[in-house]
Amino acid sequence: MLDRCYNPACRQELHYLREGRVVRVMRGPDPEARIEHFWLCGVCMQNYDFLLARDGAVALKPRTRKEPAPWPVSHRAPNAA
Repeated sequence: MLDRCYNPACRQELHYLREGRVVRVMRGPDPEARIEHFWLCGVCMQNYDFLLARDGAVALKPRTRKEPAPWPVSHRAPNAA
């Protein structure tokens, strides 16, 4: 269940999707793919971005000041279970 900011140092509760960033990760082969969602609150989104590995792992990386805040994206992790 998507209910808090993914940043473990923040853990802001999710009330509205108006601010912040949500990513969708699909794990596993079709048609058994499992969908997971991750959310960064608006404050954390200004400082961090999601790092989506080929194996399906999700982590945070510091955002460089030159990078604009991204629009929501979807990511499919190939053959990750």
